[in-house]
Amino acid sequence: MERTAYRISDFYNQKFRVFARIWNRTFMLVLLTVLGGRRIKGYCVENVAHITNEDRVVMVANHRSFFDFFVILWINFTRTRLSSRILFPVRSKFFYTRPMGVLLNFAMSGMAMFPPVMRDPKKRAFNRFTTDRVLDELTRPSTVVGFHPEGRRNKNDDFHELLPAKPGVGEIALRAGPEVKIVPIFVVGMGNNLALEGWRTWFRARAFPIDIVYGKPIDFSDLRSRPSSPELNQEAANRCMDAISDLAEYQRQHGRLKPRPRRRLRLFGA
Repeated sequence: MERTAYRISDFYNQKFRVFARIWNRTFMLVLLTVLGGRRIKGYCVENVAHITNEDRVVMVANHRSFFDFFVILWINFTRTRLSSRILFPVRSKFFYTRPMGVLLNFAMSGMAMFPPVMRDPKKRAFNRFTTDRVLDELTRPSTVVGFHPEGRRNKNDDFHELLPAKPGVGEIALRAGPEVKIVPIFVVGMGNNLALEGWRTWFRARAFPIDIVYGKPIDFSDLRSRPSSPELNQEAANRCMDAISDLAEYQRQHGRLKPRPRRRLRLFGA
């Protein structure tokens, strides 16, 4: 199943790129508007105003829900000139191992959740190919790739507290070259239950805002002058997370969504 799903997705992304862009600009834009449009607000979008449809971009964002990049796309489509030719590398499990995962990949992104990332230790050698494939895609104009440097969903109660960065995104950022813009983004407010998110959008929009903060492209020129190494990749990844952390602090001060204090159980009036 995994091999077949990969071949389908690979063929689609090579032969039907134009259709995927049209799909994302039409069906996905309407779906995102229904599920979250009334709740989404973009901050500091002027930081990417100079980026055009022809530019190559890597978006690096924190990871709170399965649909973080989907709500980011709503801002991309409605308030920026970023390309709609998008790729989101995802874990192979489910999206490449189950028929329903393949169908959701097509329906939700036009097969943009590609290439897969392996978590099985026996298959991790494939991830070198995934990295090379992403870098190859980034040689093409009008390409946007989305990454979560944390590597997994952050379930901390305080959504401003981020997980440590994984080195893979640092390697991508350094090897992609200075022409590729690395844009940090902080996003919060989207959950994993799409039915619930749709209900909140239409009936509780003010109570459940979705805030998205865009940062200026990150400068890696000093790191690119140094010899490549795993430590350098980690340093680049940490720089991505530092930029996202700065945006999290901006959201804390200026955003609409605030952390809810934990309710403490009080016994005997204490």
